[in-house]
Amino acid sequence: MILSFSLICLSTYLIWKASESFDIASSYLTRNLNEGIKGPTINAIASSLPELLISFFFLFYIGDLEGFSAGYATIIGSSIFNIAIIPAVSFLVIYYKYGTPLFPTDKKIIEQDGFFLIVTEIALLAGLYFGGISIYLATILIVLYCIYIVLVFKKRNNKNLTNTARTSQNNKEDYIEETGLFKKIININIAGLILNKSKLNTWKASLILVISLVIISLACKELVTSSEQLSEQLNMNLFFITFFIAAVASSIPDTILSVKDAQNEKYKDAFSNAYGSNIFDICIGIGLPVLVYLMVNGIDVISTTSTSKNNNIVFLSSIFLIVFSIPITIIYWFKGINFYRSIIVIGFYLSFLGLVFYLS
Repeated sequence: MILSFSLICLSTYLIWKASESFDIASSYLTRNLNEGIKGPTINAIASSLPELLISFFFLFYIGDLEGFSAGYATIIGSSIFNIAIIPAVSFLVIYYKYGTPLFPTDKKIIEQDGFFLIVTEIALLAGLYFGGISIYLATILIVLYCIYIVLVFKKRNNKNLTNTARTSQNNKEDYIEETGLFKKIININIAGLILNKSKLNTWKASLILVISLVIISLACKELVTSSEQLSEQLNMNLFFITFFIAAVASSIPDTILSVKDAQNEKYKDAFSNAYGSNIFDICIGIGLPVLVYLMVNGIDVISTTSTSKNNNIVFLSSIFLIVFSIPITIIYWFKGINFYRSIIVIGFYLSFLGLVFYLS
């Protein structure tokens, strides 16, 4: 058990550190995108790669409903963590570090991203209820994400770059140059090792992306196998282990990105990243692995008759996700985030966690 937990911690550390270099490279390659677009698109995709990879690994490693439910638990756990914990933690960091009394939220972004997230969650619930884990559900989820991306660029496209975006990029370049060789190796500072105080360019940024992705993939694979072993050793349902441990581990990159954006006063990106990540997680993190798995195995639907308990948890957790997402989104829409509202939102997350533990 100690070994499994240690490997989970190591995998989490690798995902966290490799994601930092991934963020540096992706931020350079997308430096001309405006605030409010980068958060829910590039940041969300980059920081949600762990959830997508974990979902793939669980489905193909274990297979059928059990493998799907483990990956699904990671997605659902990450989703509630993203919208409840990430904005709250981002606020608490700037509150205690800078004394900022309020984390401002943008009503237009909440209306767009919050509404689309809830629509996505309802589509997921309806798909599970009427068609099960089918190729039709996977296709619908992927199409929904494509629609979301089109709407984001259409609604928020503005050619005038903000000063905060430039400031953020300068901060990233400073970060690359600040450590020595040994510290870069310990910190898995891929960007620093490749650049070695040279300037970032498109080729080097692309190389950093590829190496970071390889490390993240290997760490996610280890996280999957270690979570399964820990589940057996603790005699606990794999659904809860992945809902809590794997989901939190895979959400660390999202949290770091949002905290950094908040520190740079890029509140729109800090906030919208959480919602954009959820939409990516549900639509692509569930839809794409299911679609590939069904096509590879030449079947139309994953059977839900073999383990009815897992099937019930999958369905009920999707209901709870909607039930908790709506009031959290309403809180963000009416007011900015302050200390008391952040505590309330964290309380929602802990309640969700307790419900899933009870079910599993």
